[in-house]
Amino acid sequence: MFTLVESWQMSDKTQIEFARENGLSISKFRYWVHKSRKLSESNLPSSGFIRVSGNNLPLNETGDEIRLRYPNGVLLSLPAGIPLPVLKCLIDF
Repeated sequence: MFTLVESWQMSDKTQIEFARENGLSISKFRYWVHKSRKLSESNLPSSGFIRVSGNNLPLNETGDEIRLRYPNGVLLSLPAGIPLPVLKCLIDF
């Protein structure tokens, strides 16, 4: 199930769309998303922050945008050239 959660996180689909396409009930899929987040949080440094460098930002195939997926499922697409201070503000939102 964690593999499915990772696949969803890399997709542009909502949880509902992804669950339907994979034959899962939305409640079961959300349970595993929650479980995956708890596991990820337990592996974070004690500060709860992960260092992000400008050279390792995830880019799409054409390299012209950065995508942020918030814990509530909202996906934010930004131009790849966005200044890091602006990106930091959006991550801290």
